[in-house]
Amino acid sequence: MRTCRSTVLFGVLAAGLVLTQQACTRGDRQSGKPVAFTTPASAGTTPAPIRTTKAGSGNKPAVSSTADPILAGRRQVVIRPIPSSESIVAVDEDGRLNTTDGEAEFGLFVLTPVGDKFLIKTAKAGAGGEQSCLGIKNNGSSPLTVEATACDTRRDGQLFTISRLKAKDKQGRPTYAISNEGAFLQVFPRTGLIAEELGDAPLLTTYAFIDNGPAGS
Repeated sequence: MRTCRSTVLFGVLAAGLVLTQQACTRGDRQSGKPVAFTTPASAGTTPAPIRTTKAGSGNKPAVSSTADPILAGRRQVVIRPIPSSESIVAVDEDGRLNTTDGEAEFGLFVLTPVGDKFLIKTAKAGAGGEQSCLGIKNNGSSPLTVEATACDTRRDGQLFTISRLKAKDKQGRPTYAISNEGAFLQVFPRTGLIAEELGDAPLLTTYAFIDNGPAGS
């Protein structure tokens, strides 16, 4: 398997979330212990990122964050991996972003544009009163994972590229690829959700964003 990287997502019920800020290595890979919680395609091509200044045309991305309230950080969303019938992404009790088939405590997110990239924030603030952000964690020789950490727009590991694809899900919603510095968030039975550089391999996991109301509600 190729070198991998990862990302983390959060759930939605009323429970406290205690986040321990983690140190980052050069290149913004998160290091140190996981954050603690009080409660729990297309092959061979790289999708073009969404531009946040204006909508594209032709082969360029057709959605801008200014035109789409989800990509403008004004809506909270469930992130559903494709292919999948029931699972969503959520932050687990160890602070790692992974998939779950059931109700998730931390499974709602807000996509906040930063230039032409995005912070992926928890929709609900933690015990300290602040939202947390997903960030890539370097695990040495093991695949990159995604974990929750304190938000910092200076950390490249927290700035994700969201690329709209031509395909739609079964409900007709747009689908997207999510990546960080060339490593795409993918879901595998053995490793769970990781970040992986594709090389010549196909992109196997894409995502739909399911609107769950105004952010901050």
